[in-house]
Amino acid sequence: GATTTGVAFGFIQYLALFFVYFGLAFIATFFNTCVVYTAKVRFEGGDATFGESIKFAFSRLLQIAAWSAVAASVGLFLKMLDNAARRNGGIVGMVLRGLLSVMGFAWSVMTLFVVPAMVYDGVGPIEAIKRSSNTLKQTWGESLARHFGFGFLQFLVSLPGWLGFFAAFALAGTSVGLGLTVGCLCIAYLIVVTLVFQVANSVFNTALFHYARSGQPAGTYD
Repeated sequence: GATTTGVAFGFIQYLALFFVYFGLAFIATFFNTCVVYTAKVRFEGGDATFGESIKFAFSRLLQIAAWSAVAASVGLFLKMLDNAARRNGGIVGMVLRGLLSVMGFAWSVMTLFVVPAMVYDGVGPIEAIKRSSNTLKQTWGESLARHFGFGFLQFLVSLPGWLGFFAAFALAGTSVGLGLTVGCLCIAYLIVVTLVFQVANSVFNTALFHYARSGQPAGTYD
């Protein structure tokens, strides 16, 4: 009885986790689709409005939902692998953690251009992954430069926010209200920085996808 209950609880827990992953992936993909569509239209000489981008994303709901299901399934599998690594110590645990790191990195790299593929070509998740992989092969140098360049720049821009946390802790010793205010401002600042760089990454990836398809830089994007 105890074993059966434990298995049932585990199944329910993973099922709930799948729906959480699916919801998060759906929201992120929906708005990422809006960003990619806006960039695509701008690169082609147009001027997409916010409403047009939202309307386009709704026209791709089936592809977005299908991709979200795939992303949630992979995320759930990686989570199960992580739990297995935590349960097993020694060499088995180390091997599983190493496998988890490699698989997670490979998945993030393979799917870098999935949303641009869905926006440009209206394909499903499997075909989008194939086109994403092909695009990566053609633009690996630019993708590498973007990864490290944006990563370093985001670190520099985020640094004042993290330093502000230390100031908030110091101020909390003399004034709790002031410390909390500074801490909240730092959190808001870091959230804005993260969102801005996520959008910048999406635009850059769209430009690379456009370049890989046409062989020409996207619009005035150098």
